[in-house]
Amino acid sequence: MTGSLASLFLATLAFLAIHIIPSSFLRTKMVGRMGEGGYMAFFNLLSLAIFVWLIFAYKYAPVTENLWDSGNTGRYIGLLLMVCASVLFVGVFTGPNPTASGAEKLIDKEFAYTGINSITRHPLMWAITLWAVAHILNNGDLTSIFFFGGLGILALLGTFLIDSKKRRQISDWERFAARTSNIPFLAIIQGRATVSLKSLWWRVLLGLVLFVVLFGFHAMVIGVSPAPL
Repeated sequence: MTGSLASLFLATLAFLAIHIIPSSFLRTKMVGRMGEGGYMAFFNLLSLAIFVWLIFAYKYAPVTENLWDSGNTGRYIGLLLMVCASVLFVGVFTGPNPTASGAEKLIDKEFAYTGINSITRHPLMWAITLWAVAHILNNGDLTSIFFFGGLGILALLGTFLIDSKKRRQISDWERFAARTSNIPFLAIIQGRATVSLKSLWWRVLLGLVLFVVLFGFHAMVIGVSPAPL
């Protein structure tokens, strides 16, 4: 089921659909029949299978003509977006977040409002979104648009779907939402959150290290250098 744009398009739609289910009424029905553990095992296996299909569909999709060429301007913008994405990605693993699966009880902890969470309560989703935008900007062919666009749309929609699900699951959600924001820096700009350099500087440093590693190995692993020409 690979080797064509149609296959890539179907794989992208399937990947979007399987990740929208957990935020819909279907999840409740499936958990009722399979149990929470059975549902999670089924969901994770199905997600992995479709993701593998998506990767192979992208890899073997035909090369199409570029709809745009952003040149060096796009490469510089892409690098800036990837720096931001790297910092946000590091934040996922260096601080507790009540929006993560099974971490709802952390909403009562003050440290849940610090670090990257003060910038956005969905650092992983925004890291993926920025990563997708950076790659679409510099890859204007339909194959890349389907692949990166699908993942980017899913991540962006995910921020709203997760908010909706957590609002139903967590009684103190409104208090957490009032001191954080989905859109990066919005709560800070509005005065609802404060940034502590003490809790952020080393996360930013780790993010920059991650960016350098990704940049340095991009040509070796992917086969294309992201450096401006």
